[in-house]
Amino acid sequence: MVKKVPTSDSSVVAVMPLEGRWPVSGEMEKRNSVLEFARQHANTWLKLDLLCFWSRYPHAKFTAGAIARALGCNRRIDVEEALDSFVKDNLVDKHTDRALPFYCLTDDVSKRECVLDMRAYRRSLRPALSMG
Repeated sequence: MVKKVPTSDSSVVAVMPLEGRWPVSGEMEKRNSVLEFARQHANTWLKLDLLCFWSRYPHAKFTAGAIARALGCNRRIDVEEALDSFVKDNLVDKHTDRALPFYCLTDDVSKRECVLDMRAYRRSLRPALSMG
């Protein structure tokens, strides 16, 4: 919400933010939400790459090895550790078929939406996360 404040010239009215905040557009609000989600869950570049990977393939199931190859990561164990942390955070589901673990994006609608929105902001996430 904003309030109108008279300026020194009584014919002109300035718009000031309430509670010290300027109103944000829907697009900026969505970008900020995606950035906050990335800050919360992507504390490594690999995790950020994994979230962006899932934004491109939200309906597929992959092994950790296939994901590591797709990301160009030489250490599959790093990918497995990151995926397991996402499983703990309920961002990714883990299924086993013939003793082989497969990973897929969660069915949780709010978390899926955040991951899917990351695709639109991928280019701005790395610089924004580097700054703070």
